[in-house]
Amino acid sequence: MQTPARAAERLFFGLGFALLLATAFALIDGRLPPEECPDPDMSLLDEPCTASSSIGWLVPAGAVLGLGLGFLYRSARQSGTSPPFSQYFPNESQSAVAERVSEEHSDAHDTDRLSGAWANMEAKMLESTHGEEE
Repeated sequence: MQTPARAAERLFFGLGFALLLATAFALIDGRLPPEECPDPDMSLLDEPCTASSSIGWLVPAGAVLGLGLGFLYRSARQSGTSPPFSQYFPNESQSAVAERVSEEHSDAHDTDRLSGAWANMEAKMLESTHGEEE
């Protein structure tokens, strides 16, 4: 099984290439660069116009961002440094993740058990002080 960092790298590359393909289709269709439709004229009836806005630049920007993050993750993984968002996508094997999660679970279970012991001791102390007052 691949590490979460490797999965994030592949996800960013996939997103970047998909948005790059969408950018290519927008260029072919004439939606990029954004343009305004001319006033309706009888000579332009054969060629329909589809107006596009500057929001269309978000698609190529997303492609650049996705591919950039993919290359950043790949270079960080190959050099052994910590990639961005490493707290969300750790570069750990499945066994290391399982060990860390079981350790965190046992720590949380120990904390619950310890707080229960404190509660029991406090209840006994209150009962003993209440018994002495009577």
